[in-house]
Amino acid sequence: MKRVIGIFYKKRVRISIILICCTVFLIFSRMVNSDNKQHQIEIERSILSNHFVKNHLLEKDISVEKNAIDNNRVINFIKPTEKLRPDVQRVIEFNAKNQFQNIPFIPGRQNERPINPNENNINFLSKLERIVHIDLKGAPPQPHYFKRFIPFIKQFGATGILLEYEDMFPFEGRLAEARHGNAYSADDVNMIKSLAKQNGLKIIPLVQTYGHLEWLLKVKSFAHLREVSDFPQVITPCLEESYQVIFEMLDQVIKYHSDVTEFHVGCDEVYYKLAHEKCASMPNSHDFSQVFIQHLVKIATYVRSKIPNVKVIFWDDMMHGIEEQTLMQFKRQIEKLELQPMMWGYMENVETYFQPDLYVKYGNVFGKIWIASAYKGASGELATITSIQHHYLNHVSWIGVMKEKVSNKILDFIGIAFTGWSRYDHFLTLCDILPQAIPSLVFNLQVMQYGPLDDKKKQEITKMLGCSGQIPWDGVVNYPVRCNFPGHEVYEAMLPLQSLLQALKSDMEFAEKYVSPMNLEYAYLHKKRTTEVLERVQYTYSSMVDFKDRFIEACNTMFWPDVANEWLLVYFIPHFDPLYNMIARVKNLSSQKVWSPRPLPIKLKQYPKYF
Repeated sequence: MKRVIGIFYKKRVRISIILICCTVFLIFSRMVNSDNKQHQIEIERSILSNHFVKNHLLEKDISVEKNAIDNNRVINFIKPTEKLRPDVQRVIEFNAKNQFQNIPFIPGRQNERPINPNENNINFLSKLERIVHIDLKGAPPQPHYFKRFIPFIKQFGATGILLEYEDMFPFEGRLAEARHGNAYSADDVNMIKSLAKQNGLKIIPLVQTYGHLEWLLKVKSFAHLREVSDFPQVITPCLEESYQVIFEMLDQVIKYHSDVTEFHVGCDEVYYKLAHEKCASMPNSHDFSQVFIQHLVKIATYVRSKIPNVKVIFWDDMMHGIEEQTLMQFKRQIEKLELQPMMWGYMENVETYFQPDLYVKYGNVFGKIWIASAYKGASGELATITSIQHHYLNHVSWIGVMKEKVSNKILDFIGIAFTGWSRYDHFLTLCDILPQAIPSLVFNLQVMQYGPLDDKKKQEITKMLGCSGQIPWDGVVNYPVRCNFPGHEVYEAMLPLQSLLQALKSDMEFAEKYVSPMNLEYAYLHKKRTTEVLERVQYTYSSMVDFKDRFIEACNTMFWPDVANEWLLVYFIPHFDPLYNMIARVKNLSSQKVWSPRPLPIKLKQYPKYF
């Protein structure tokens, strides 16, 4: 009997153990599934968040400043927290989840979606004008460079040039006071025109007529025309003299370009609005939207009085916050003057940046518009090596936008301006200069003819550029490259800087252990350690001197001397000078054989509590 009871309890214990194990396993499985699901949700949220932040920050940082000074303007940016239409939400999620697929070009690997013939990319894109923007307010090339550059861009599919002279135009009379010291001559302008005509390229002159008139308003003679007296960015529309000066600028440029079919009058980034003391007595002084459109109409009317039937292009950003109803009040004048907005967006994902209603508004008011992408000067004020990847994604994104809007009959597109900014504005430093961005320009001209590029097409373009080696696709240089395009000398001379700065950083970290500011200032050096420091940094020092000399020599093939000097002052000298000063000071102290006892007579500088 006891044996039977024992067997029974043994079986019962075994069954209990099995049941407990099964229960634990089920609970653990559910916990794992829950954790995985939560982890997946967190990843998707992170991707979406990074997607928006990335797009927002890659655009010019002026949006925050503009919003701070202009309560009337609405920045057309879709925030992640906003409730979106289902179709927009799908677009955002799709693009966000594919961000990590945008890796640099590696031969033999399919990085981007190849062209699908059924999508009719070539037929769609072939209708577009492809206009290359040349921004002369920073690092303007010497005139002879255009003899190589203009046929070159024609070869890769350009149909025209958007020529932004700024202070490089040969202005005369009172405007000559603000002219650049190396401004082109009349013969230079005529040569550029002739080269464009020979190569079948149209020229669209760009003359700023509202914002971005720093080059003119910085001069004392024109300072009284500023909208805000302390800031020389915006000319006031509240003085008749402002229009006299603007018309004088237009007259002189039109004199050389009276045969153009399009003329660009700028009008972007009007930071300051109706702040001049004379604005209070103007009609509609409380309504910037009305004043802006009236200003634009006045400028366009004047241009067409000099060049009948010319189409007047303007930057679109100041239209973002203007109601469609307000624009419709001017529709008859807009049609008569053939006003055409150029909608600019330089971010990687244009689809998610602008509100969909903006395209609808433009379709209803204008019917068709230009767009502006960027091949350089839009990935950071201090960019040196152009990120082809960033600008490539910008163009691919614009293709998607255009196809969607055209297929849905929202609006049509006239063409695209490939902008290449040299500075973010007149007072700021040079960003990526033209020769560094030639590969980016060429790749993106091809994108706008053939759609997204596969590896084979990229390799073909690399060969057409005359390049041996892998072109830095993401702005990171890890290998030597030799090319044969116009300006390749400067392009090649710039590439070693990244590796040089990495070596310098390592050497200076070593040097700072033994040669601190205290050691140098008070001549308190450990002679054995300083000898080791000098031995270590000598190669880097020689390499950096060699880089400087080669860069200047390369720049002299296409620029005036001030370009190399400015670029080196911003991107090279701040790194090189500490090394030079340290070596020079150590050399001067090399004969020292006796030292003072401590404490050292250290005196700290006195700093004001507030500035």
